[in-house]
Amino acid sequence: MLKRFFILIIIISSCFSLRAEGDELSVGVTDSPPFIIIEDGEISGLTIELWDNISDSLGIDYHFVQTTYNDVMTNIYEGAVNISIAPMAINSSHADSTFFSQPFYITTMCVAVENHYESGFVTIVKNLFSLSFLKTIGLLLFINFGIGALIWLAERNENPAFSDKLNGIIDGFWWSWVTMTTVGYGDKSPQSKNGKILATIWMLVAILIISGFTATISSELTTKRLQNNVSSLHDLHKMKVGCLEGRNTAIYLDYKHISYKKYDTFEEAFEALEKGDINALVDDGATLSYYFNKKEKSLTKNITLIELPNNKEYYCFMSSQPYLVNRINPYLLSFLESEQWSRLLRKYGLSE
Repeated sequence: MLKRFFILIIIISSCFSLRAEGDELSVGVTDSPPFIIIEDGEISGLTIELWDNISDSLGIDYHFVQTTYNDVMTNIYEGAVNISIAPMAINSSHADSTFFSQPFYITTMCVAVENHYESGFVTIVKNLFSLSFLKTIGLLLFINFGIGALIWLAERNENPAFSDKLNGIIDGFWWSWVTMTTVGYGDKSPQSKNGKILATIWMLVAILIISGFTATISSELTTKRLQNNVSSLHDLHKMKVGCLEGRNTAIYLDYKHISYKKYDTFEEAFEALEKGDINALVDDGATLSYYFNKKEKSLTKNITLIELPNNKEYYCFMSSQPYLVNRINPYLLSFLESEQWSRLLRKYGLSE
């Protein structure tokens, strides 16, 4: 009951405030290309042209108030702006005291990654000299040397294939390695009871070792070739992620407990991606595509944009005045159905 009364008071007060100001609205804008582009004091962009058409239809006078993403909600609460036309996504944190227009654009979360795809031959060569591969080979040599020493101890007095001298350990190592790789030349084989028991056990263990070794190498090769490939939001948990501070995407990453490094501008974030400080830059698809296409092609040839279609954001206008939002919505919906809106989207390189 109190909540309904509070909303009624807001509606009545907003009506009076609009009339008192003579419909002169303060409109909050935030630099967020391609929706709002602020360069050299000039304000343009998709949302600006959309707002111009709506305000002309309603006969609304207004002036822009530049703000930042972090200050948008504060300015709305405190009345510094009547409405924010910056692309803001709806979330529960400000649902009680903020009113949203109909969504004017739907976008998906997008990830910019460096393309590290390599040919199979290059990847194999690199892995042959990698530290992890050399460690694995070293471990196999150590195990085989140990098994070779044991089979030599068991066979040295009864089997002429294994020298009874100390260098006969080499014979044991040869047999162990040939048995593990299932080559089985047959030039050496155990004849004693203890030797046969050890050989039986080693054959079973060797099969497991070779299977595990093959699986590890295959996984390593695939990982290297598809490094930084992102197919779902879950993949971001194992990557070094970057995001602009205060963006809708940053709020969502916090909600999903995905750690990320904060940047003030996209220029800084793209530079960090190119240097390898991060290996994934996350934001909405429209904004990332704009900055991606804006940069020199020579700087983005190794960068790939990957959409995460299951993570959608619905961009709306925001205000603390429901009367204002209700006035705007019919004109907003009408404009979104027009051919003029389609032309605007194409103008800024966006899809419907």
